[in-house]
Amino acid sequence: MREEFAIQYAGLRAKERGYPKYRLVYREFTIPAEGRLELQGHNEIWLIVYIAWGLIVKSDYGRYENFYIQGNIENVHEHGDRIEIVNTRKYQRTIRFLQVILKTENDGSKT
Repeated sequence: MREEFAIQYAGLRAKERGYPKYRLVYREFTIPAEGRLELQGHNEIWLIVYIAWGLIVKSDYGRYENFYIQGNIENVHEHGDRIEIVNTRKYQRTIRFLQVILKTENDGSKT
């Protein structure tokens, strides 16, 4: 999804889930050839804003396989909880997320 839309969507999703406060962080990962990466995204929403060809993203929210389009994708792909990224290719690949960290009243943060 385009970054401008992802930022707007992030705010709507956070409020929809009952969190008026949230923080946005761009996260970019390089996945080694035929490698995998596992993330924990509890109390967070991870939105794909860029994905290289040949990556698979699986989470408790669903699965996204990118074998047709490289770069920016036009639709929403939201992930969270346990996230696994698999590179099916023989070359390293890159993925970029907009991480939406949902804030609670007593999470210890200043904002």
